[in-house]
Amino acid sequence: MKVPAFKTIAFALALSLSLNQTTPSVLANEPASGEIVKAIEADLADAERIVASEIDVKLDRGVVTLGGTVNSILDRDLASEIAKRTRGVQAVVNQILVQRSDRSDDSIHEDVQRVLITNSSVDEPQIVVAVNQGEVSMTGEVDSLAEKRIAGFVASGVRGVVSINNQLTVAMSSDRTDTDLRDEISALIHHSVYLDDVEVEIAVDEGVVKLTGNVHSALQKDHLERIAEIWGVAAVDVRNIRVDPTADGRAIRQKRYESVTDESIKEALQRAYRVDPILFSRADAIEINVSIGRVSLSGSVDRLRVKNRAEKLAGDVIGVRAVSNNIELQLPGKPPTDIEIVHETQDALARSAHLDRRDIRVHSQAAHVSLYGVVESELEKRVAQWVADGVTGVVHVNNSLAVEREWEQKSDEQIKTALERKLRFAFYEESDDLSVDVQGGVAIIKGTVDTWRQWQTVMDLAIEAGSRHPHNLVNVQYHPPHGASDIYVPH
Repeated sequence: MKVPAFKTIAFALALSLSLNQTTPSVLANEPASGEIVKAIEADLADAERIVASEIDVKLDRGVVTLGGTVNSILDRDLASEIAKRTRGVQAVVNQILVQRSDRSDDSIHEDVQRVLITNSSVDEPQIVVAVNQGEVSMTGEVDSLAEKRIAGFVASGVRGVVSINNQLTVAMSSDRTDTDLRDEISALIHHSVYLDDVEVEIAVDEGVVKLTGNVHSALQKDHLERIAEIWGVAAVDVRNIRVDPTADGRAIRQKRYESVTDESIKEALQRAYRVDPILFSRADAIEINVSIGRVSLSGSVDRLRVKNRAEKLAGDVIGVRAVSNNIELQLPGKPPTDIEIVHETQDALARSAHLDRRDIRVHSQAAHVSLYGVVESELEKRVAQWVADGVTGVVHVNNSLAVEREWEQKSDEQIKTALERKLRFAFYEESDDLSVDVQGGVAIIKGTVDTWRQWQTVMDLAIEAGSRHPHNLVNVQYHPPHGASDIYVPH
């Protein structure tokens, strides 16, 4: 995507003014610039779909600038995420260009409007879409910053879109006071597994949220900003959030896990459902029961993606050990036929920028959709699942897609070196507590972490490093009090 020069200069200037005051103390004992760049380049090379040789990485006083070309906006965003998770990175300026396709603007326009209509959280008729050479502009009004973000996200997944100019405005019709907003955001942060070691100050003035404090990574800073984008918020200011990977948040995490009760989990979930842009209109239709950290969901919703979203949000709450999703699907009016479901699913898959070159066969029987075929990455398989989940009438997706890609054979030493690097730069905990051994291409990781989210992160990094079947023998400190083995692992 072409970034206007004046915007890039202004952003870099603002960053330099703030980093001049904060970076030296934060990075005093951190990796050197050359190490950070090499770590990002190596992780880009490990990423599916991204051709690392086509991405340029530069670092100046903690600010990473990415250049080069990719095939889609989602690939561009993935490169940003990899850079933002890296230890020592304060911020990321993404100047990567998305290659233009041969699709016409009219075709792109039609597909963008279609995905906005089918998305569960965007009121499409209030959004005006314009397309010029693959560059999509959206104007109009939505109900929240989160809805604005989601509209941009779903549009960016359309094949042929090279940039999004999101000019949507937020309707300030909320009757909640600044105090209500502050209390709501504070509780959401307190119960989030992604922010369980973070304490921030929250100030709200006429709907504008200002956050102050420390986080461990630029990616965690993004999480913090998104969680504050609830209904009634006009803007979120994170300029006073400092990235400090050396900050020790274990005492904060320990205190939060020790204070967890079944009642606090239920209240946190009810709150999360009320403010979520996908679930808020269905929150009253979902019944939540919690017993010793086990969440049971029941009730009825009108779309599989909504049901799955409810389960995902439950897994993101501190203290949740397992999730049983018994929510039923009930469609208003006459449900679509299996033939209609097949055609709509095929069309939705064809619109995806990630799946346009894949031959995916779709079957449907009693609204149970099966996906068959071959994709080149686990990411593509997950995208196909997400697309099918959003089709009206689908009650279940059996994802039988096979992942077939040329596996880069790595030696045991290469896998070990890669995993140790990832643990150092992307784990944000004392990775000295973990030991890595690799035998016959299988990574064996031992040690101790605090939470199951961290356990899952270790597993994900091992797979990224090239281990096909990691043996994760890492102990989790905050174990379920009932000693259950069927633990829910947040993703």
